[in-house]
Amino acid sequence: MLLATGCLFLVAPAPTRAGTQEQLASALASLPHRDAVVGACVIDLDSGKTIFTRHADRALIPASAQKVFTMAAALAELGPEFTFETTLATNGDHLVVIGDGDPALADEKIARKRGESITAGFERWSDVLLSRGLTTWPGDLIIDESIFDQQTIHPSWEAGDIGKWYAAPVAGLNINDNCLDVTVSPGGKKGSRTSVAVEPHNSLAKFNNKCKTGPGKNPILHHKPGTFEYVISGKCKKPWKFSPVAFPDPGMLFADSFRTFLAGKGVRVAGQTQRARVRNSDGGLPPNLGVLATHTTPIADVLHRTGKDSQNLFADALFKRAGYARAKRLGVPSAQGTWAFGSQAVMDVVAHAGIKADGLSAADGSGLSRENRCTARQLARMMAWLQQQPFGPMFEDSLSIAGVDGSLRKRLKKLPGRVRGKTGTMRGVRALAGYAYSGERPRFAFAVIFNGYKGPSTPYRGLQDRVC
Repeated sequence: MLLATGCLFLVAPAPTRAGTQEQLASALASLPHRDAVVGACVIDLDSGKTIFTRHADRALIPASAQKVFTMAAALAELGPEFTFETTLATNGDHLVVIGDGDPALADEKIARKRGESITAGFERWSDVLLSRGLTTWPGDLIIDESIFDQQTIHPSWEAGDIGKWYAAPVAGLNINDNCLDVTVSPGGKKGSRTSVAVEPHNSLAKFNNKCKTGPGKNPILHHKPGTFEYVISGKCKKPWKFSPVAFPDPGMLFADSFRTFLAGKGVRVAGQTQRARVRNSDGGLPPNLGVLATHTTPIADVLHRTGKDSQNLFADALFKRAGYARAKRLGVPSAQGTWAFGSQAVMDVVAHAGIKADGLSAADGSGLSRENRCTARQLARMMAWLQQQPFGPMFEDSLSIAGVDGSLRKRLKKLPGRVRGKTGTMRGVRALAGYAYSGERPRFAFAVIFNGYKGPSTPYRGLQDRVC
């Protein structure tokens, strides 16, 4: 009898579905601001049934939760075995680099994960040239970025975001997240000139250094978007590293950084840097091209940075690369990855998943555009569909784990590992799409989106956590 009684205390009954619905309804019953709106949807993954909705068909701005659709389109169009391939080749007396839209070249986090420096790719290429005794090139350095179009900034991105690291341009050739990492260091005595160091090393960025050594106002870095001019002012008493700042021409930054690196290794390119399409109209490489080396990045690495870290450049590169694959599959002549083709790739996967697209809009891949729209039902259903696909585990592994890593590492610390998801935050927007776990497996797919509030988003983050 005592044993039986003890079992009653130890084994608590699972909450009923009605109880879950009531608690979810209570969590979202009232919002902190009068003008705020919410869309929410929860799907039981075992039965496939929707067990809770609140304005689930209202089209809202998802912010970075848009990346869920981007990753789905990339996995569906490119496949889980896809790798980005950036090619180093010769064409007569010319040295040629052919881009594939890879956003991971010289990315600090990926390099650290591999135990490499951010210049490891250039290092391998220079070793190939030196091993063949190729130390002087009489011709030009030709870069082919034609995998994507030249509209590197989405026209609907807000003017105040342009030039910021999180709104870096996306191109066929990318390097160091298409940003400059700038550090200013004090000189020998008070009032003396400070020194400036920049990564990646290049001769394009022009610095007007007005910063002086000594105590006072911290150093300030100003960059007028669209220019190569950077102004540093203020005072510096210890080394000061600025937040990364976007560079407006990724292809030329790649080329100049590569030339600079080669020069440091004793390899000289005598000619100019030229942009040209080297690829054939079908996207293949011409037979007269002498391929020297190929830098590869698995799609899993790019998904990881897109999902866990919400890295916008990576998402937009996936978006355009999926768009390129779609255009090529449909036989578009001289296909390129564009914002429009990326949007079509998203719509394709939504249709393939059997999700009604009413109100859905995919302007970009990152969610930076306020022209993106989706409903909570569409977002939750996409999460549920992905979980059922062969590439579902790869997608799942790319999501932030609550209380552990990524954009959810500081949230839900009392439930570490019990929620994985993709966050979305911008002015007046808080979104979260993810999975809630029972043991080792996802039990529910959910989406909660708030729009229209003014002021801090902290209360809405709290409501999302309560739903989780």
